[in-house]
Amino acid sequence: MPMQGWLIVTMTEGDEKMLGVNIPLGLPGSGRQRYAAAMTLYQAGTLSEAALEAYRICSPLDHQDPAPLLAVVAQGRRP
Repeated sequence: MPMQGWLIVTMTEGDEKMLGVNIPLGLPGSGRQRYAAAMTLYQAGTLSEAALEAYRICSPLDHQDPAPLLAVVAQGRRP
């Protein structure tokens, strides 16, 4: 049964991974879904450990935007 508010389309595997980290804020479970997608990208070698940590910190908070923490990571600092 599809979750209400979730986008369901046919995509390539890479598109699906990126969509996962870009799930809209506030959807129930979206923080953990973003973290799961980030873990997949980390395991594939396309996301740094520090960026993964930013998604982990935000994972229990569905309304928390990981962008501010990712900006810290982009400056070379750990979240």
